[in-house]
Amino acid sequence: MSRDSSSEGPNAAEFLTDTISRFQDKFVAEKSILSFEEYLDVVAHSPAKQGRDAAGYIRDCFLHYGTESVTRPYGKFTRYSLFDCAFDQGRDPLIGHENVQEEVFSLLSAFVRDGRVNRLILLNGPNGSAKSRLVSCVFRALEDYSHHDDGALFSFNWVFPTAKLEKTNIGFGGGRSLAGLETYAHLKERDIEARLVNETRDHPLLLLPAADRVQFLQDAYEDDDELRLPKALTEGELSPKARDVFEALLKAYQGDLSEVLKHVQVERIFISRRYRKAAVTVDPQMRVDAGVRQVTADRSLSSLPPSLQNLTLYEPMGDLVDANRGMIEYNDLLKRPVEAFKYLLSTCETGAVRLDTMTLHLDSVFFATCNADHLSGFKQIPDFASFKARIELLQMPYLVDYTAEAEIYRELIEDVSPQVSVGPHVAELIALWAVLCRVHNPISVKERPKDLKQALGKMTPLEKSTLYATGRTPAGMERDLANSIKALVPTLYSEYDSGEGYEGRFGPSPRELKGLLLNALHESQTCLTGVGILAALKELCEQVSVYEFLRMESKGEYHHPLRAIEITRAWYLDRVEEELHMAMGLVDPLATTDLLLRYIDHVVHFVRREKWTNPLTGMEEDPSESLMGNVEKQLSIEASERPRFRESMVHRIAAWRMDNPDAELDYEIIFRDYLEQLNETYYDTNRRASSRMIETLVKYLVDDSPRMDKEAKKMAKSTFAALCERFGYDEDIAIEIIGYLLRERPDLGD
Repeated sequence: MSRDSSSEGPNAAEFLTDTISRFQDKFVAEKSILSFEEYLDVVAHSPAKQGRDAAGYIRDCFLHYGTESVTRPYGKFTRYSLFDCAFDQGRDPLIGHENVQEEVFSLLSAFVRDGRVNRLILLNGPNGSAKSRLVSCVFRALEDYSHHDDGALFSFNWVFPTAKLEKTNIGFGGGRSLAGLETYAHLKERDIEARLVNETRDHPLLLLPAADRVQFLQDAYEDDDELRLPKALTEGELSPKARDVFEALLKAYQGDLSEVLKHVQVERIFISRRYRKAAVTVDPQMRVDAGVRQVTADRSLSSLPPSLQNLTLYEPMGDLVDANRGMIEYNDLLKRPVEAFKYLLSTCETGAVRLDTMTLHLDSVFFATCNADHLSGFKQIPDFASFKARIELLQMPYLVDYTAEAEIYRELIEDVSPQVSVGPHVAELIALWAVLCRVHNPISVKERPKDLKQALGKMTPLEKSTLYATGRTPAGMERDLANSIKALVPTLYSEYDSGEGYEGRFGPSPRELKGLLLNALHESQTCLTGVGILAALKELCEQVSVYEFLRMESKGEYHHPLRAIEITRAWYLDRVEEELHMAMGLVDPLATTDLLLRYIDHVVHFVRREKWTNPLTGMEEDPSESLMGNVEKQLSIEASERPRFRESMVHRIAAWRMDNPDAELDYEIIFRDYLEQLNETYYDTNRRASSRMIETLVKYLVDDSPRMDKEAKKMAKSTFAALCERFGYDEDIAIEIIGYLLRERPDLGD
């Protein structure tokens, strides 16, 4: 049905007027065009923001978005919120790698302290370890930051008014006042005869003599004892083209700097990767990164003052020029021949690059990425020692924390979940298998106590992966030994870092696993569960000639992808079985935890020989022997051992408090082993009902027979509702997963 021409719709004229008005207001608010004097006023009000080089700018960008403290079993880290990409609706964040974030920030801070960038930051690791993702996050943050007041960046161009505004030549002679104008920066476009663009985006303060600009900044900072001005401002100079124009104008005006500065139009810079403004990625291609060309093609050159027309002006061009005042990334640097980037040796150290007709001084931060195998080969060349002195190597291995790795796949699942129903634990299943293939067996260290060495020697890949992810030690381990292993986790996490075969260098790539997940989602008809993912992983493991990690020699269960599938399968079935039992009411962790808390309350009073206050009556009573005895019976504690056991429970609380003086008591952590035992006992009590209930649930899901017993149908309906609401199942998912569980564990409930 076509819309009637008389019906109301958006008013195009009003829309355009409002849009134009907003653009104008934004242009003025952002101080997009300023005279030199106006810019100095900006500097006077924010010297810390305008008196920084590229390293200081990027470091402040990190701080602008804030930080948070992240505690993992393997250490405490500072996570920079920049990498969460909230400024871009959280799109493509960097998952994990907090230690690398810290190292990058530390290097930026070191550049700021030194006053210059003197090294290239080389992120190295296996393919798909998020090296480019880290750099991309920084680029995108810089783009956003440059639009904030704190991130305002400025450069300048040269402008020359039309002849009609002059009594003589443009910008010269007796008519130099231009009808009382103090600057040509705000002239209308029709009144500007020529504009010379500053390709290198020189800092406007470089127009002042070095001593004067330093003094101006020091006065603006007042009594700041921590003032550290970058060498880009204290020792920096204008680019050759800008210097030639400046000197020609200064001679024409007979040394009158005020007249020269009238031609300066300060312009706000907005960082952009798309338009290569202070943000450039250089791919591994065979071409130079910078060059020069003579300025001859600009039609406005004939309108320049005569003294400028006599100059032979050269303008620099290329990647290094486009990246000046910002950041440049050399993607897959070591795929290039060494001769193609040898110039970086001097460029990174001095901040200058020598071209045919000029030496160009740069103010940029240099990043690069490379594959771990390429770096290993690079280390063998004779020139490596020279490069190493000017390169900072930062390792970026694959993640070995499967809870963090799962976020990578969960993000992908969320993008496609409206089209395909995805079952629970799919992301965790892929992540766990990946980590099981990556972790190394703990190194045997002679100095460690015998029991600790034995425990570490017996540690399975699943136990080590669980230790990294949750801090949970293997079940049944004595408390003192468990505490020793927990304290050792940061050491285990980094013990391979100094070698070529560091933990996380080998194994399946998240990039490849994301492709596997996408294929599985594409091929699924109604839903995708862990069943389909396990089958896809098995198919992947058959491609031995394609993936290097499949050809690695296994060490027991370590580096054994096929065995890792079986471990992951058992882990997945345990999760499904536990959820099924919880939905049926055969296991109730909340009730078990509540029972244990009440037990501990009575035990504490018993050990202290104190009366227990009944919360219902307010009366003081003896601790309940029946309650304590019932729990202890479920824990298989003999009657003769119960007094000593109760004392050990209190001692365990006291010991945990000594180890964690600032933390709130967490009984689920302190008594995890007993909670698991109570849950298992509770399930054993109801085990006989399990098989019958599961069969009833399957019948309800498959055919919903009207002949089904009313109570049985009610139970099945309640169980299915709990699976959906608490664990994310739907009908197709439940049928596939429960059927798979029964096939894999036919004795379930017997």
